[in-house]
Amino acid sequence: MPGDDGRRAASQARDSGLHRVSRLTWRAGVASLACSAVIGVALARHSEASAVTTHPQHSTPGQIVIPAKPPQPSGGSGQVNSGAS
Repeated sequence: MPGDDGRRAASQARDSGLHRVSRLTWRAGVASLACSAVIGVALARHSEASAVTTHPQHSTPGQIVIPAKPPQPSGGSGQVNSGAS
């Protein structure tokens, strides 16, 4: 039949396109997995490099200093109004 060749060609074109899209999807997935692994390793190394001890001997600019004792609660009413009623 004359219509079978057209259907077969359309089917093959569709299958070829699906195969291409599938290959592209897998490649994008693998690339994103590799990128996320690289970012994860970079962030893990960065956090190790910037780790702070709990009681530093001296502080340098940009370093977080953790006090040995938590601050004491202050006396007072607790809530302050700025004059508005």
